[in-house]
Amino acid sequence: MAVYNGYKGANTCTKGPADGAKGAMAWFLAKYKELGGRNSGIYNCRNVRGSSRTTSLHGEGRAVDFGLKWYDKISVFEEFAEQLRLNSAELGIQCIIFNRKIFSGGYASKGWHRYGGVNPHTDHLHVELSWGAANRDLEDTIALWERELGGAGNVKPVGNKTKPKPSVAKQPTDYKDLKITGKLDKPTIEALQIVLRAIDLYNREVDGGLKYYTIVGLQKWMRAVGEYPSKKFKIDGKAQRETWKAVQRFLRRKGFYPASKWIIDGKPESATISGLQRYLNTQNGK
Repeated sequence: MAVYNGYKGANTCTKGPADGAKGAMAWFLAKYKELGGRNSGIYNCRNVRGSSRTTSLHGEGRAVDFGLKWYDKISVFEEFAEQLRLNSAELGIQCIIFNRKIFSGGYASKGWHRYGGVNPHTDHLHVELSWGAANRDLEDTIALWERELGGAGNVKPVGNKTKPKPSVAKQPTDYKDLKITGKLDKPTIEALQIVLRAIDLYNREVDGGLKYYTIVGLQKWMRAVGEYPSKKFKIDGKAQRETWKAVQRFLRRKGFYPASKWIIDGKPESATISGLQRYLNTQNGK
């Protein structure tokens, strides 16, 4: 039992999930399915949510999302997350994110500490593997996890379930590049809703309507990234000037609303919406 030390980020997308990741998921489902465990995804070629430049380890097929269906069992999964951390060296786990906390081998001595990313990871446990662990044979991975973590039950390999591809379903999980129109049209709001769903801030239908729950999600997102502080602003579902000022500040920080051209005025006009559309185009699964 030892803690992993070191971290290797992702460079570019591969062609699919690594065998080691599929083996880890197979073991998890066999052990935790009856407690609400489910496959929330392995391979997904995209950037880290909230970043326009950093490739997600899902894009290299060496990150697994252990999903949680029943929230009353969250203490069970907190214990599971700690066991993964304590055995991370043997399992080749370089990072774990769960319930607004993160462990990273890049600063292993810190242990668990607060995670400030846009996705709080409250409905799944995100686990990133080293290349050595990711390249391990599927059957060997299952045997290793069973040996290190133990427990009863039959462990059988399962097929990989990648994140759903874009579709015309009512609840799409991705979207095509938006046209930069500067207009807050239906495709733009749908893309916003999809991103908000991905970071657990919107659980309603993706319908392209800028209504109460969409605005609530937008305000919570801006609060999570530090642009809509609770001491000053309320989560009220009203897209008023302060909400759009927060969006403008966020877009400026990301480089999509330059100070040399536009002021922070809280008006959702062409420059603001064009910047939002450009940012949203960095968050799809292309």
